[in-house]
Amino acid sequence: MDESEPGQDAIPLRQRLVAAYLRAVAAFFRVIPRGVAYLLADLLALGILAFACLYERKARRRGRGMRRNMEIVFREELTARRHRKLRRAWARHLAQLGVDFFRMPVITRKNHKEIIDARDAIAELRGLAAEKRGVICVSGHIGHWELNGHVSSLNGVPITIVVRPLANLAVDRFVNGTRASGGMEVISKWGALWGLKKALDAGKIVGLMGDENADHRPVFVPFLGTLASASPAVAELHFACAAPIAVITCNRIARGRYRCHVWDIIRHPPTGDRAADQKEVLTRIGAALSRAILAYPEQWLWGARRFLTRPPGEEPDAGGLPPALPGDRTALQEAAAALERLPRR
Repeated sequence: MDESEPGQDAIPLRQRLVAAYLRAVAAFFRVIPRGVAYLLADLLALGILAFACLYERKARRRGRGMRRNMEIVFREELTARRHRKLRRAWARHLAQLGVDFFRMPVITRKNHKEIIDARDAIAELRGLAAEKRGVICVSGHIGHWELNGHVSSLNGVPITIVVRPLANLAVDRFVNGTRASGGMEVISKWGALWGLKKALDAGKIVGLMGDENADHRPVFVPFLGTLASASPAVAELHFACAAPIAVITCNRIARGRYRCHVWDIIRHPPTGDRAADQKEVLTRIGAALSRAILAYPEQWLWGARRFLTRPPGEEPDAGGLPPALPGDRTALQEAAAALERLPRR
């Protein structure tokens, strides 16, 4: 624990009680049979779906929400039937994600290969790490993103990840303790760039998220067929340290079974045009994460504020949505058609 942080007794009792409750729930899910855990997750999914439907009414009035994001991405391909299937599959995924996060500490060096197929991804990371320039792993809020660093660290390729601190310090410590159970190092998002640069200069692997809305110094790049704001931080680290970027995700392929994917390896030598270089790197990251989301559409956090910040002077389309970018819609149409098969996953 950082010496600047308050001791356990200094944390408000209410926060400690919430954290104690979460520890008890986590302990429960770690000891019960896996099949029972996922049966409970199926029941929890009904509650998540009900809550999401109620929240959507408020979010839509503010120009936000899961349904709006689905409309922005799928446009005319989002029929009422496809929307219902995607929403139900998303709720199941979210409930199972909670169970899988609680159970992360029981995924160990001995059993992780039975749960996560990460052989190719780990081999790719080992090769990049051997260059001694550090590696920047970029993921998104898709699949079980916490498992990227967990399984890598279990395989002797530890990752330092950047996280947003929680307001409840007791819960924050519990969550970060769970994250670090496989050997990951966790650092706060605030003021993290210097720490990340030092880690990369030392040849370490760092992990960041690449699908968050950026309202400070945004760079607008294509994301799922629409412009979205991205932070230039990843590109700046890439240029400052000459570290390659690996865009990775860890996606559920069955109950309690995952596969890690490397969607792109990015090396972009600076050309001298800083703005153009940043945009090129961030465009490739956006394209790689877009492919991941279209491959596993039910596993993305559709309620995120991904399209909240808009380019100056942009005019919405006739439906009030951010305008779609021109281009090949084949991948989107294939992904939309795949929504019909979601209940089989």
